[in-house]
Amino acid sequence: MIRLRIDPQPLETAPCIVTVSMFAEEDIPLAGVPGRIDGLLGGQASHQIAEGRLTGAWGSQALLATRGRLESDYVLFAGLGSVKKITAPTIAVRTEEIVQRVLKLSASTLAMPVFQPSGTRAKYERLASETVNGALRGGDNFPYDIDITVCEPDPSRYNELVAVAERSAFRRAEGRELSVEIIV
Repeated sequence: MIRLRIDPQPLETAPCIVTVSMFAEEDIPLAGVPGRIDGLLGGQASHQIAEGRLTGAWGSQALLATRGRLESDYVLFAGLGSVKKITAPTIAVRTEEIVQRVLKLSASTLAMPVFQPSGTRAKYERLASETVNGALRGGDNFPYDIDITVCEPDPSRYNELVAVAERSAFRRAEGRELSVEIIV
């Protein structure tokens, strides 16, 4: 079973094994959610960037231990590529692949935000839909129960994310059993 949780709390407070922090090549130096999480980790991701190990390119990633600085045990900083090449459908495919990578580590719980590329014209609802559906597809082929939390602390966007999650659950024709938990 996949349990999808929609949480109004910030990403760094989500109880899980792995927090996923996605960013684009143009997001360096890290800002927004990735920058805030990097700051809580004492700049570990920025250090990886300075050494050239983490670039923001698609496939560039670093799994860092949180050492109790976040609710999760680890943070996966995952590059998504250039903003110019990231479209809403691309977000779905890449989110699916990132979730699969996390689950291959036997991490049964993960948390992520809706990825919102800077300068995008895509509406939040579309980005949220692609993020949620990509994450759900990423969890379809795993034999154990998994929890996927999508965090949105902005009250003006939270209701949109809830609506997207509900539509995703009701439109889901195939795949694993799914439950949706809305945290208020």
